[in-house]
Amino acid sequence: MDLDAPPGKAVPCWGTRVQFDRFFVELVPAGPRILNLRLDESLATISFASDEGRSSLADEKLRSYERRPYEFIAVPPKYPVRGVSASAPEVLCFVYSFQEIREEIAAALQLPAERLESRVIIGGPKPFTTEIAQRIRRHILIDPSPSDYLRSLCIVMLVEIMRIAPEYAKTGRASVLESKVLNLVLNYIDANLDEQLSLDRLAELSGVLSHQFARAFKKEIGEPPHHYILGRRIDTARKLLRAGDAPIAEIAYATGFSSQSHMTSTFKRELGVTPAQIRERDEGDS
Repeated sequence: MDLDAPPGKAVPCWGTRVQFDRFFVELVPAGPRILNLRLDESLATISFASDEGRSSLADEKLRSYERRPYEFIAVPPKYPVRGVSASAPEVLCFVYSFQEIREEIAAALQLPAERLESRVIIGGPKPFTTEIAQRIRRHILIDPSPSDYLRSLCIVMLVEIMRIAPEYAKTGRASVLESKVLNLVLNYIDANLDEQLSLDRLAELSGVLSHQFARAFKKEIGEPPHHYILGRRIDTARKLLRAGDAPIAEIAYATGFSSQSHMTSTFKRELGVTPAQIRERDEGDS
């Protein structure tokens, strides 16, 4: 995969993949790995050993990361997954339609289905998920056919990944925004500037109560979510204006402005110049 190319919409088949009705599980072997994905479905992984590499967080730069053995990560649809590891460990990868398995997972957790949301999850290691991951691995190595037993093991794993902590089972949301989750939310913002990034959507994505999210975000970032998003839209639009000759209206829509005039008035208010003036200055310098 190419990190500089548009993100892929399908996970490459690197290992042994077992397809079920609503999801697939793949045992990916250890080795060098490059990821550049933005799937239409949810993705969850659990690694069998520690991992170090570089991944993108809140911008285009790749930053160092460390992942513990049997730590699991789940991300919702349209979430960017981008990174590189020279020696990635063996990993179990699940790709699933959250809406299609939501009722099944909720029933196993004995919760109303509406309490479960497709959100960013980072957790583990936990003794039970470690044991289930090992069982799934052994089963795939011995018999990679899509048996009922293997499907049950996979569903148990997804249930444990999505399990809601008892202290916020009544609402389905937490009151604390963890730093790792915050970084992934920032990454999501950058990848979806052309979408409506509402406070409720970002709170849902992070699994935090809406009225707590804005306060926690400002505490960590130093500004409210809507100010941060506007800043990222302006910065990204400026880069696009300087990088090529795409129409200004096209850049406006790509970075979340409702129209070219909306972007122009925002630039004038925030920067004191118009998008056209930024492009003219850049052309003059060249």
